[in-house]
Amino acid sequence: MKEFFEKAVLLINQLIQTRTNQCSILIQLNRSKETTALKFKIKNYNNWIGIIKEHIANNTQIVDKNDITKLKLTDKLSSNLIDLLENGKFKDIDLAMAELKEIEKIINTTNPEPQGSQSASHSASHSASHSASNHYIVDTTKIEAQPKHIDGKVRPSDKRGGDIHDLCYIHDIGEKTAMKYVDNGVTLAGLLEEWDKWTSKNPTNAILLPSKMPRPAEYTDKQWTALTEDSKHAIQENNLKRKIANETKLLHFLKAASIVGVKHFHNMSPKIPREEIDRANKILQKLGSHMNKDLKVVLCGSYRRGRAKSGDIDCLILHPSVRTQQDLDVSTTYILANFVKLLIDTNFVVDQLTMGPKKFMGFCVVPQKKPTKGGKGKVDQVSEEDSVPIPRRIDIRFVPYDSYGAAVLYFTGSMKFNTDMRIHALKKGYSLNEFGLKRVSDNVLLTFSTEEEIFTFLQYPYKTPKERDI
Repeated sequence: MKEFFEKAVLLINQLIQTRTNQCSILIQLNRSKETTALKFKIKNYNNWIGIIKEHIANNTQIVDKNDITKLKLTDKLSSNLIDLLENGKFKDIDLAMAELKEIEKIINTTNPEPQGSQSASHSASHSASHSASNHYIVDTTKIEAQPKHIDGKVRPSDKRGGDIHDLCYIHDIGEKTAMKYVDNGVTLAGLLEEWDKWTSKNPTNAILLPSKMPRPAEYTDKQWTALTEDSKHAIQENNLKRKIANETKLLHFLKAASIVGVKHFHNMSPKIPREEIDRANKILQKLGSHMNKDLKVVLCGSYRRGRAKSGDIDCLILHPSVRTQQDLDVSTTYILANFVKLLIDTNFVVDQLTMGPKKFMGFCVVPQKKPTKGGKGKVDQVSEEDSVPIPRRIDIRFVPYDSYGAAVLYFTGSMKFNTDMRIHALKKGYSLNEFGLKRVSDNVLLTFSTEEEIFTFLQYPYKTPKERDI
């Protein structure tokens, strides 16, 4: 009966994901009342998971629907569990999917008609580019967190150009790759539609992180436990590749990281509020200290520059056992891998885009902010932005300890400030990167323990992180 409850948890997670995607669109449409109501539903779904996990721990037995009724659950949870027992699904997922498709249609029709004949053509081709499905219309011009390689580019007005541009919003798809995909009939709308249909048929399809995938049916618990983590990882990855190749028409064209990008497409649209990154920072600091008291964790990027919202979470980690660039290249301590594993095991990291010895890219979930007490006779207050745990983009870089000053400077930005400072450094005879200052004349690398030392050495006026936000 444990399998019944575990499948229920998977279905609830799929329900949460679908409702979260719906919330992202409702926020864009400024429909605050519907957003608030939906977020309270998501909060209840998270409560359902807690309840079900208690029954897993207690080894609760379910034979028929009477056993479910005896558990004295809420009507909604009880109804969905009975549906799972009798029909193998949650009826609330069908409802959520239908509502998501409806608001995806609305977001296009509520956008004002662009002015001028060229804009009108743009609008017409945009709609035509998604003609594969009337339910999956995505206006990429309304995405708040624009990818750096697209930011500032105008979406082409022709159908092919528009489809190519839209595919570049998916992680690890550049313009040349997008051209090849479009010529094979792949569009952003088609990918989103196929993902929803494929994961609706089997909720476990949405699990892309090998360590979180269910044990393959061909292995017993004893056989699976006996395998190394690397072997398990390889088996799960190969099984997923075969499954995608056999069961999808469009997704199989994509690399693994791009499929994760499709899964989280709606989550990447809104930027991350600063207060949420504050909470992420506390979690990362605590887990880093738990793993090793000497591990240094620093958040950089636009967050360090004081922005109210950021497109992603930029994190640096350093350890005194890896002091130089050479140490980093030959290190066998697997510090980054162990840190990421800890983040996965604690359910902070929920998906992976890429992983190497020096850099991890993926998605994390920052726990919800607890409601503030409204006082006697008042309802608890929950911030709209904080009440839903939305998967957020996170990059973690492992850098040499002696390069701390240069690394923090480089990864704080902004891009324009870094460019200006590099030009100044070249005039002084040095090239500046994340490892330090390299003397052009003999390639000797100078490292610095603080940012201030670099400013002083280059005789460059010191700017606070906020002043670098240019």
